[in-house]
Amino acid sequence: MDFLVGGGWERVVGGESGAEVFRRGGVYAKCCSVEGIAELRGERDRVGWLAGTGIPGAEVVDWIESEGGAALLTTAVPGVGGGELPASRRAADSLAGIVKALHEVPVAECPFERRVDDVIGQAGDVVRRGVVEPDFLTDEWRLVPPERLLAGLYAELAEVKAKADLVVCHGDACLPNFLFDPDTLECTGMIDVGRLGIADRYADLALLKAQLEDEWALDATEFLTTYGLAEPDGQRLTFYRLLDSLSWASAALE
Repeated sequence: MDFLVGGGWERVVGGESGAEVFRRGGVYAKCCSVEGIAELRGERDRVGWLAGTGIPGAEVVDWIESEGGAALLTTAVPGVGGGELPASRRAADSLAGIVKALHEVPVAECPFERRVDDVIGQAGDVVRRGVVEPDFLTDEWRLVPPERLLAGLYAELAEVKAKADLVVCHGDACLPNFLFDPDTLECTGMIDVGRLGIADRYADLALLKAQLEDEWALDATEFLTTYGLAEPDGQRLTFYRLLDSLSWASAALE
Protein backbone atom coordinates (compact mmCIF):
# COMPACT_ATOMS: atom_id res chain seq x y z
CA MET A 1 0.00 0.00 0.00
CA ASP A 2 1.42 3.35 -1.06
CA PHE A 3 0.43 5.10 2.17
CA LEU A 4 2.92 3.11 4.26
CA VAL A 5 5.75 5.41 5.30
CA GLY A 6 9.25 4.52 4.15
CA GLY A 7 10.56 1.43 2.40
CA GLY A 8 11.76 -1.99 3.42
CA TRP A 9 8.30 -3.48 3.89
CA GLU A 10 8.11 -7.21 3.07
CA ARG A 11 4.78 -8.73 2.11
CA VAL A 12 3.57 -11.47 4.45
CA VAL A 13 1.62 -14.31 2.90
CA GLY A 14 -1.33 -15.75 4.80
CA GLY A 15 -4.61 -14.79 6.45
CA GLU A 16 -8.22 -14.97 5.37
CA SER A 17 -9.44 -11.42 5.90
CA GLY A 18 -8.54 -10.08 2.46
CA ALA A 19 -6.29 -7.38 3.95
CA GLU A 20 -2.66 -7.14 2.86
CA VAL A 21 -0.03 -7.68 5.53
CA PHE A 22 3.55 -6.41 5.48
CA ARG A 23 6.45 -6.66 7.92
CA ARG A 24 9.44 -4.42 8.58
CA GLY A 25 11.66 -5.37 11.49
CA GLY A 26 9.53 -5.86 14.57
CA VAL A 27 6.43 -4.18 13.15
CA TYR A 28 3.56 -5.58 11.13
CA ALA A 29 1.32 -3.45 8.92
CA LYS A 30 -2.15 -4.70 8.00
CA CYS A 31 -3.51 -2.63 5.12
CA CYS A 32 -6.96 -2.37 3.59
CA SER A 33 -8.85 -0.47 0.93
CA VAL A 34 -11.49 2.14 1.74
CA GLU A 35 -14.15 -0.55 1.99
CA GLY A 36 -12.29 -2.29 4.82
CA ILE A 37 -11.49 0.73 7.00
CA ALA A 38 -14.33 0.24 9.49
CA GLU A 39 -13.41 -3.41 10.03
CA LEU A 40 -9.70 -2.65 10.40
CA ARG A 41 -10.48 0.21 12.80
CA GLY A 42 -12.40 -2.30 14.90
CA GLU A 43 -9.37 -4.58 14.98
CA ARG A 44 -7.20 -1.63 16.02
CA ASP A 45 -9.49 -0.95 18.97
CA ARG A 46 -9.46 -4.60 19.99
CA VAL A 47 -5.66 -4.85 19.81
CA GLY A 48 -5.37 -1.77 22.01
CA TRP A 49 -7.91 -3.06 24.50
CA LEU A 50 -6.36 -6.53 24.74
CA ALA A 51 -2.93 -5.03 25.39
CA GLY A 52 -4.32 -3.51 28.59
CA THR A 53 -5.63 -6.80 29.97
CA GLY A 54 -2.30 -8.51 30.59
CA ILE A 55 -3.05 -11.19 27.99
CA PRO A 56 0.03 -11.39 25.74
CA GLY A 57 -0.49 -10.08 22.25
CA ALA A 58 0.45 -7.29 19.88
CA GLU A 59 0.40 -3.57 20.68
CA VAL A 60 -0.71 -0.74 18.42
CA VAL A 61 2.23 1.23 17.00
CA ASP A 62 0.40 3.53 14.61
CA TRP A 63 -2.79 4.02 12.63
CA ILE A 64 -2.64 5.52 9.14
CA GLU A 65 -5.79 6.49 7.28
CA SER A 66 -6.12 8.19 3.91
CA GLU A 67 -8.49 8.51 0.99
CA GLY A 68 -7.09 5.26 -0.40
CA GLY A 69 -7.49 3.08 2.69
CA ALA A 70 -5.87 2.48 6.05
CA ALA A 71 -3.01 0.66 7.74
CA LEU A 72 -2.80 -0.73 11.25
CA LEU A 73 0.77 -1.01 12.53
CA THR A 74 1.38 -3.35 15.45
CA THR A 75 4.31 -4.89 17.25
CA ALA A 76 5.32 -8.43 16.33
CA VAL A 77 4.53 -11.10 18.91
CA PRO A 78 7.62 -13.28 19.44
CA GLY A 79 7.51 -16.90 18.38
CA VAL A 80 6.10 -18.91 15.49
CA GLY A 81 2.50 -19.57 14.61
CA GLY A 82 0.93 -22.78 15.80
CA GLY A 83 0.31 -23.76 12.20
CA GLU A 84 4.08 -23.98 11.67
CA LEU A 85 4.69 -26.30 14.62
CA PRO A 86 4.50 -30.09 14.61
CA ALA A 87 1.92 -31.72 16.86
CA SER A 88 2.80 -31.07 20.49
CA ARG A 89 0.99 -31.99 23.69
CA ARG A 90 3.04 -29.42 25.59
CA ALA A 91 2.07 -26.66 23.16
CA ALA A 92 -1.59 -27.74 23.37
CA ASP A 93 -1.48 -27.52 27.17
CA SER A 94 0.06 -24.04 27.01
CA LEU A 95 -2.56 -23.02 24.46
CA ALA A 96 -5.29 -24.19 26.82
CA GLY A 97 -3.81 -21.98 29.52
CA ILE A 98 -3.77 -18.77 27.50
CA VAL A 99 -7.27 -19.36 26.12
CA LYS A 100 -8.51 -19.98 29.66
CA ALA A 101 -6.84 -16.75 30.80
CA LEU A 102 -8.58 -14.80 28.03
CA HIS A 103 -11.93 -16.35 28.92
CA GLU A 104 -11.43 -15.33 32.54
CA VAL A 105 -11.12 -11.62 31.72
CA PRO A 106 -14.26 -10.06 33.24
CA VAL A 107 -16.88 -9.56 30.54
CA ALA A 108 -17.89 -6.29 32.19
CA GLU A 109 -14.50 -4.90 31.15
CA CYS A 110 -14.89 -5.82 27.47
CA PRO A 111 -16.57 -3.24 25.23
CA PHE A 112 -16.87 -5.60 22.26
CA GLU A 113 -19.53 -8.17 21.46
CA ARG A 114 -19.69 -11.03 19.01
CA ARG A 115 -23.32 -12.04 19.31
CA VAL A 116 -24.34 -15.34 17.81
CA ASP A 117 -27.30 -13.64 16.09
CA ASP A 118 -24.86 -11.38 14.26
CA VAL A 119 -22.56 -14.25 13.29
CA ILE A 120 -25.39 -16.43 11.97
CA GLY A 121 -26.61 -13.41 10.03
CA GLN A 122 -23.15 -13.09 8.54
CA ALA A 123 -23.20 -16.80 7.66
CA GLY A 124 -26.59 -16.32 6.05
CA ASP A 125 -25.19 -13.60 3.83
CA VAL A 126 -22.28 -15.82 2.78
CA VAL A 127 -24.66 -18.69 1.99
CA ARG A 128 -27.11 -16.49 0.04
CA ARG A 129 -24.26 -15.15 -2.09
CA GLY A 130 -23.06 -18.68 -2.79
CA VAL A 131 -19.51 -17.99 -1.60
CA VAL A 132 -19.07 -20.49 1.25
CA GLU A 133 -15.41 -21.49 1.52
CA PRO A 134 -15.46 -25.26 0.85
CA ASP A 135 -12.03 -25.81 2.43
CA PHE A 136 -13.51 -24.89 5.82
CA LEU A 137 -16.17 -27.59 5.63
CA THR A 138 -15.75 -31.21 6.68
CA ASP A 139 -16.06 -33.92 4.02
CA GLU A 140 -19.51 -34.71 5.39
CA TRP A 141 -20.70 -31.10 5.27
CA ARG A 142 -19.54 -30.69 1.67
CA LEU A 143 -22.16 -33.28 0.65
CA VAL A 144 -24.97 -31.10 2.04
CA PRO A 145 -26.22 -27.90 0.35
CA PRO A 146 -25.10 -24.87 2.39
CA GLU A 147 -28.72 -23.75 2.66
CA ARG A 148 -29.57 -26.96 4.54
CA LEU A 149 -26.55 -26.58 6.81
CA LEU A 150 -27.65 -23.05 7.63
CA ALA A 151 -31.22 -24.17 8.26
CA GLY A 152 -29.91 -26.73 10.73
CA LEU A 153 -28.10 -23.99 12.63
CA TYR A 154 -31.26 -21.89 12.82
CA ALA A 155 -33.16 -24.91 14.12
CA GLU A 156 -30.74 -25.22 17.04
CA LEU A 157 -30.16 -21.51 17.62
CA ALA A 158 -32.66 -20.96 20.45
CA GLU A 159 -31.39 -23.97 22.41
CA VAL A 160 -27.75 -23.02 21.92
CA LYS A 161 -28.42 -19.43 23.01
CA ALA A 162 -30.20 -20.66 26.15
CA LYS A 163 -27.07 -22.60 27.16
CA ALA A 164 -24.58 -19.84 26.32
CA ASP A 165 -21.75 -19.20 28.77
CA LEU A 166 -20.55 -15.73 27.79
CA VAL A 167 -16.85 -14.89 28.06
CA VAL A 168 -14.32 -12.76 26.19
CA CYS A 169 -13.56 -14.82 23.07
CA HIS A 170 -10.80 -14.50 20.50
CA GLY A 171 -13.34 -15.03 17.75
CA ASP A 172 -10.97 -16.67 15.25
CA ALA A 173 -9.20 -19.19 17.46
CA CYS A 174 -7.19 -21.09 14.87
CA LEU A 175 -3.61 -22.30 15.40
CA PRO A 176 -1.89 -19.68 13.18
CA ASN A 177 -3.34 -16.94 15.43
CA PHE A 178 -1.44 -18.22 18.47
CA LEU A 179 2.33 -17.83 18.70
CA PHE A 180 4.69 -20.23 20.45
CA ASP A 181 8.32 -20.25 21.57
CA PRO A 182 9.75 -22.96 19.26
CA ASP A 183 12.13 -24.17 21.98
CA THR A 184 9.93 -24.24 25.09
CA LEU A 185 6.62 -24.64 23.18
CA GLU A 186 5.06 -22.10 25.54
CA CYS A 187 2.35 -19.92 24.00
CA THR A 188 3.75 -16.39 23.70
CA GLY A 189 0.61 -14.54 22.64
CA MET A 190 -2.28 -14.18 20.23
CA ILE A 191 -2.77 -12.15 17.06
CA ASP A 192 -5.51 -11.29 14.53
CA VAL A 193 -8.10 -10.32 17.09
CA GLY A 194 -10.46 -8.54 14.72
CA ARG A 195 -13.32 -10.84 15.78
CA LEU A 196 -12.64 -10.58 19.51
CA GLY A 197 -15.69 -10.00 21.67
CA ILE A 198 -18.10 -11.37 24.24
CA ALA A 199 -19.47 -14.71 23.05
CA ASP A 200 -20.17 -18.25 24.20
CA ARG A 201 -16.84 -19.84 25.18
CA TYR A 202 -17.70 -22.68 22.80
CA ALA A 203 -17.20 -20.33 19.86
CA ASP A 204 -13.46 -20.54 20.58
CA LEU A 205 -13.35 -24.09 21.90
CA ALA A 206 -15.14 -25.62 18.92
CA LEU A 207 -12.66 -24.13 16.48
CA LEU A 208 -9.66 -25.04 18.61
CA LYS A 209 -10.86 -28.62 18.95
CA ALA A 210 -11.19 -28.90 15.19
CA GLN A 211 -7.77 -27.34 14.63
CA LEU A 212 -6.00 -29.64 17.08
CA GLU A 213 -7.61 -32.69 15.51
CA ASP A 214 -7.23 -31.65 11.87
CA GLU A 215 -3.87 -29.86 11.93
CA TRP A 216 -2.02 -31.63 14.75
CA ALA A 217 -3.92 -34.94 14.70
CA LEU A 218 -4.26 -34.73 18.47
CA ASP A 219 -7.12 -35.98 20.59
CA ALA A 220 -8.65 -32.72 21.82
CA THR A 221 -10.04 -34.37 24.95
CA GLU A 222 -6.87 -33.61 26.92
CA PHE A 223 -6.86 -30.02 25.69
CA LEU A 224 -10.43 -29.48 26.86
CA THR A 225 -9.66 -31.15 30.20
CA THR A 226 -6.60 -28.94 30.72
CA TYR A 227 -8.75 -25.94 29.85
CA GLY A 228 -11.18 -27.05 32.56
CA LEU A 229 -13.95 -28.69 30.57
CA ALA A 230 -14.03 -32.37 31.42
CA GLU A 231 -17.54 -32.92 30.03
CA PRO A 232 -17.92 -30.67 26.96
CA ASP A 233 -21.26 -29.96 25.30
CA GLY A 234 -21.12 -31.86 22.00
CA GLN A 235 -24.03 -29.92 20.52
CA ARG A 236 -22.34 -26.56 20.97
CA LEU A 237 -18.98 -27.89 19.73
CA THR A 238 -20.60 -28.96 16.47
CA PHE A 239 -22.85 -25.89 16.20
CA TYR A 240 -20.06 -23.34 16.55
CA ARG A 241 -17.66 -25.19 14.31
CA LEU A 242 -20.21 -25.23 11.50
CA LEU A 243 -21.21 -21.63 12.18
CA ASP A 244 -17.58 -20.52 11.85
CA SER A 245 -17.16 -22.54 8.66
CA LEU A 246 -20.16 -20.85 7.04
CA SER A 247 -19.17 -17.34 8.11
CA TRP A 248 -16.10 -17.06 5.87
CA ALA A 249 -16.57 -16.05 2.24
CA SER A 250 -14.28 -17.62 -0.34
CA ALA A 251 -12.21 -14.99 -2.13
CA ALA A 252 -12.09 -17.28 -5.17
CA LEU A 253 -15.90 -17.35 -5.42
CA GLU A 254 -16.63 -13.67 -4.80
